[in-house]
Amino acid sequence: MRVDRPMSTEEEATLNIGALSMATGVPVETIRTWERRYGFPRSRRNEAGHRIYDLETIEHLRLITAVLAVGYRPSQLQGRSREELEELLEHSGTDESESAEEQAGDKASRNGGESLRSAESEGWLERWLDAVGQLDRERLEGQMRLDWSRMNALGFVEERVGPFLVALGEGWASGRLSVLHEHFASECVRDFLAAAWRPLSDMARGNKVILATLSGEQHCLGLHMAALIAAVANQRVVFIGANSPVEDIAAAAQQSGAHGIALSMSQYANPAASRAFLETLRELTDPKLDIVVGGSGAPDDVSGVQKLGGFEDYYEFFQTWQRR
Repeated sequence: MRVDRPMSTEEEATLNIGALSMATGVPVETIRTWERRYGFPRSRRNEAGHRIYDLETIEHLRLITAVLAVGYRPSQLQGRSREELEELLEHSGTDESESAEEQAGDKASRNGGESLRSAESEGWLERWLDAVGQLDRERLEGQMRLDWSRMNALGFVEERVGPFLVALGEGWASGRLSVLHEHFASECVRDFLAAAWRPLSDMARGNKVILATLSGEQHCLGLHMAALIAAVANQRVVFIGANSPVEDIAAAAQQSGAHGIALSMSQYANPAASRAFLETLRELTDPKLDIVVGGSGAPDDVSGVQKLGGFEDYYEFFQTWQRR
């Protein structure tokens, strides 16, 4: 009878590079590149010669990802301690004592990051759509991870996800794609965005914000995009989700001590019903509580409710919370 040897303390307390990638959402090749060029994350070799990482590397790498998402470059984080990274994240976008480096990072975040003009970035949309046409989830996720690792969050949302969703609609209208393909792609994007914003929100130290859509609104991709921007802006997301009654949204805001409510409203929202819901929500909540709406179906004439024009506006709005 075979008797397996007990697992050593080192084996129990370490991760291989694949497990680290899965836990953080950072591609394996990106981890290798960062370690080779910038010295993070730090690894050591086990008896078999494979890279292994301490468990605390997960939170460290997630923190690095969060700081990169607000506009910093990997080279700017070289040699930074965990405390320094947390300070960069906490003060990102603030006016006080901004260094030139912080200003550059903030500008990159506001403008969607540096444009990808290299040959590798050309044809990205066709690659994404081709993966959808083949119902190849692994390939589509790989393309999204590749662009996510090269861009900051605002740039990824505005220059990748937004145009991709528009192209999906056009593909369906032209007959190139079916409803099946659209649903497949939407699920992949939703899962990817959720995996991106949740760890950022967990590390955020700002205010809580409720994210929801109103009753009858089933489309939530815009909501996940807004959640990503809120988390990048150092806000803690309380995600209620789609088709939420206003009474539940108001109760969630009160019970969580949220600083505001952000609602996503697609083109399919009923204008009259939306106004009525928003008026009721405003009556049910503290007048000091911010309520913002975004999306092509959001009304702009509800008293006490602010309409935001796009994800850059979302980012700027949440940054005002940082300065209060």
